[in-house]
Amino acid sequence: MPHRRITALALALALVAPSGCASTPRPVSVSRPALGTIVTIDAYGTDETGVRRAIDEAFATIADVEAELNAYSATSTVAAFNATPFEWHELPADAGLIFDAVDRLGVGDTFSPYLLGVERLYDFGGANRVPTDVALSAALHAASMPERDGARMRFRRVADATGVPGLDFGGAAKGLALEAARDGLRSSAAVTAALISAGSTTVTLGTKPDAKPWRVGVEDPRKPNVVRLIAEWTGEGSLSTSGDYQQFFERDGVRYHHILDPKTGAPARGIRSLTVVGRISGTDSDVLSTALFVDAPDAALAYARRHGLAVYIIDSEGRTHLAPAPADSAISLAEQASE
Repeated sequence: MPHRRITALALALALVAPSGCASTPRPVSVSRPALGTIVTIDAYGTDETGVRRAIDEAFATIADVEAELNAYSATSTVAAFNATPFEWHELPADAGLIFDAVDRLGVGDTFSPYLLGVERLYDFGGANRVPTDVALSAALHAASMPERDGARMRFRRVADATGVPGLDFGGAAKGLALEAARDGLRSSAAVTAALISAGSTTVTLGTKPDAKPWRVGVEDPRKPNVVRLIAEWTGEGSLSTSGDYQQFFERDGVRYHHILDPKTGAPARGIRSLTVVGRISGTDSDVLSTALFVDAPDAALAYARRHGLAVYIIDSEGRTHLAPAPADSAISLAEQASE
């Protein structure tokens, strides 16, 4: 069976949450299964009924995104596309937002939503296969022929390509869904501040009533529940972590994980865990944590410095690398001693 630790960051968050006093306003906290993990919304406001209504609507928004973009749901919009990928289909607007984010962030070489056919060769959820180089090459060739016409898309048939390509927005859909939920909470008159966490991605809205910063912990990729980093900020921000421990299997002493290099179709090597923190959207942080994970540590750190982001890396040897947030971002990263 493959190993899955998709709620790792949420566990770490609970571990580093500061204890409150009786006079500190408490958030309305609701946790529900969604996006392949447990999503928790902690929302503040003086009208509890209104806050709970806004939280319900936020979860409905998350469900709407999942109904469109979940490639592993038989009833999603993307699943319908993947059933007949060589025919023209109208894609949902959220898919366009992800395509636009990848282009805007300049990470098309390291982030691809076209790799479903390649992922199926491994079957991280069951058979745990290791595909041959020939099979990988054929699947990558089939995936390299997307055609887009506005909101419509199909894959072009290639005579010498085998395998069936498909779309998988899993490296971005979680962040997009949390971003949409945050937008919904922002529009509610009842909500003054909120934190939304879905395991590997967290977004925040506003400032807590006690003016203390949001605190989010990142765990050690080899030691569950051991916090290696604490990120703090006030106001709006986003944090996403990608790691080789979230979906993986081992064969002959080699770890095969789900973050694939679009150039080779093989699991990206060199990094165990990469965290991005910034004053950016949930979509951007989710895309970037995946894209920079595929890069080498030095390239990921250089990208972070150019774009005013904080990045924390634990490489394949267990060494840590840190690009601190710009001073004017008011984002703090504190590395915890490893055990």
